[in-house]
Amino acid sequence: MRVESTEFLEEVIRHYDLPGDIVEATQCLNGHINGTYRVILLTPEGIKDDLIVQKINHYVFKDPEKVMHNIEEVGRHVRSKKAASDCDIISFMNNKDGRNFTEVNGEYWRITRFVKDSITFDFVESSKVLYSAGYAFGRFQSLLSDLPMERLYETIPDFHNTKKRLDYFFDVVSKDPEGRAKDVKKEIDFFSKYYDFATELTRMTEAEEVPLRVTHNDTKYNNILMHKDTLEPLCVIDLDTVMPGLAMHDFGDAIRFAANTAAEDEVDLSKVGLNLEHYREFTRGFMSALQGLTRKEIDTMALGAITITIELASRFLADHLNGDKYFRIHRPGHNLDRARCQIKLAEDMLEKYDEMREIVNESIASNEAATAIE
Repeated sequence: MRVESTEFLEEVIRHYDLPGDIVEATQCLNGHINGTYRVILLTPEGIKDDLIVQKINHYVFKDPEKVMHNIEEVGRHVRSKKAASDCDIISFMNNKDGRNFTEVNGEYWRITRFVKDSITFDFVESSKVLYSAGYAFGRFQSLLSDLPMERLYETIPDFHNTKKRLDYFFDVVSKDPEGRAKDVKKEIDFFSKYYDFATELTRMTEAEEVPLRVTHNDTKYNNILMHKDTLEPLCVIDLDTVMPGLAMHDFGDAIRFAANTAAEDEVDLSKVGLNLEHYREFTRGFMSALQGLTRKEIDTMALGAITITIELASRFLADHLNGDKYFRIHRPGHNLDRARCQIKLAEDMLEKYDEMREIVNESIASNEAATAIE
C-alpha cells in the first residue's frame, strides 16, 4: 500500500547517515506485528537506495532494546561460523549514535537494506521451496547450537509456554470483555478437550526431559528470503523472538504454516488440512541440517507441530475475545477466522499424527544412511 505522507519516515531516516530524498514508500501488510515499509531513496549521486524501515511493536515487545541486543548477538555469532554456502541472516544499520535501532517520539525504529533479487512466499506448492525453508531454519538453529543462552534476553517471557497460553485463554473467556464468548462455544470446547495433549511439551520442559536451545520461534517460511529465480534461501529474517526455546516448537511453527493446504486465515474450512507431502519435504530439509537431536526431541517433533497449532489458535481466539489488540487485523472477525483455521488444521494433524511421526523417523534414518555412505 502506497504511503501518502512520508514525514514520519523522513524523521526516522534523519537519524542515519543516509543521504537522499524519499521518492517512493509503500507499506508491507503481510506481517501480524510490526509496521514495515519499503522506502526508496534517491541519493545526491542519482542512485536509488532500497531500504526496509520497520517500527517495532512496543505493545508486543515491551523492551525493544533487548530485542535488538539479541539480534546483534545472534548475527555476530552466526556470521563467525557460517559457510559461504549458508544463507545470511538479517542485520540492521547502526544510526549516528552507533545503535542498531532509533527511538523517535517514543517509538522504536530500525533500518535494513532490501535484499536484491529476493522473494517471500505466503503460500507455495514447490517442494524445493519447502525443502529450502526447512534446511535454512534447521541450519540456523545448528549454527546457534553453541551460543551461550545466558547472552540472550527472553524477549517475550513464556512465549511458547503452552500451558500459560491456554490458561490465559480461559481467563479471557471467563472475563469476556467484548461479549463475544457466546458465539465461540464450540471453539472453547476444543481447547478444553485437548488441554492435556497440548501442554505435554510444557510438562516435559519443566521436568528437563527435553533440552532448551537457541531457537527462532517464528519459523513461517515467509521469514526466509529466497532467490526469485533459483529459490535458494538468501536470508533468515524476523529475529525478534530469537531466544531459548525448543527445537520442536521451531519445527512445529514452520509446519503449521508450510504444510497447511490453505492460507493461515482461510474462511472456507473445507480447504484447510495438513499436506503430508509438504510436511515430508520440509521435514527432510530441517532434519538434514539440524544434527545432535536427542531421541525425545525426535519423538516429539510431530507433537510440536500440533502443539504450536493449538497454541496459536488459542492466541488468535483470545485476541478476538479481547478486542483484537495483539494481532493486526484487516477485516472484522479476522482473528476469529485465523483461530478457526488453526483449529481445523490441528484436528487434521491429530488424525494424521502417526504418519507425521513416521515421516520424522524416516527423515532421520535417511540422513543417517547418507552420512554412513559419505
